[in-house]
Amino acid sequence: MNRLLEIGFQPAGHWLLEEDQLRFELARHSAQKNILYAFVCDGEVKYVGKTTRTLAARMAGYKRPGKTQTTNINNHRRIRELLAGGVAVEIFALPDNGLLHYGRFHLNLAAALEDDIIRTIDPEWNGGRTEPVSEPAELTAAEDSPTTAMVGSFAFTLQPTYFRSGFFNVGVSSQGYLGAGGETVELFLGGESRPVLGTINRRANTNATPRVMGGTALRDWFHANASVGDSIGVEVCSPTSVRLTRSSRQSAIVADRSDPV
Repeated sequence: MNRLLEIGFQPAGHWLLEEDQLRFELARHSAQKNILYAFVCDGEVKYVGKTTRTLAARMAGYKRPGKTQTTNINNHRRIRELLAGGVAVEIFALPDNGLLHYGRFHLNLAAALEDDIIRTIDPEWNGGRTEPVSEPAELTAAEDSPTTAMVGSFAFTLQPTYFRSGFFNVGVSSQGYLGAGGETVELFLGGESRPVLGTINRRANTNATPRVMGGTALRDWFHANASVGDSIGVEVCSPTSVRLTRSSRQSAIVADRSDPV
């Protein structure tokens, strides 16, 4: 497991067995595409795979495998057996940050690393085999949509200070959607498939509601896509992953005006 942590794998979530139903929870990377992931039990890497879809959509395949999806069926059974025996099954992930290139060509980090990781670590459930690039696609359109990972949504009015400095506050009614102060948060801006990273600050506001600090990347997106007074929609994929979209100026009247400025 340490070898995966050394190259940047991070805890992303875990599997649960509730009322005999398998489900997963993702705290980060849920909407990230082109990603390597691993199932880990008691520090032992059981399986390594890759996906070109979102991590949430790929996990949905294990949750409800199709009739011909052998890998999904086998891992679904294995995860259930471990959870039934009281063994935790954690999900780790390594997203592609898009920075690796050979000349003008982008190098697919997940595809480049998967073979060597499996050859070196030899996870039990892989059996020496990598996951096919063309994954079986028996998920419904709803399961494959990033919106299935959404746990909540809200909107805020783009205040002058937000616009100038690249942050926004979250109102009292929506603060429970986001994680603890000091945590890193993925900010998917508009239709971008790769996030910029921000920080959750719960000390800036006197009522301890979150302030999401996005820095220059968020400020530049505000400047390019919105104006002061616009309503910005926020889709919460997990406590540490959100997507921002620009709403109309008129819809700003329904934004959460309880946010401190």
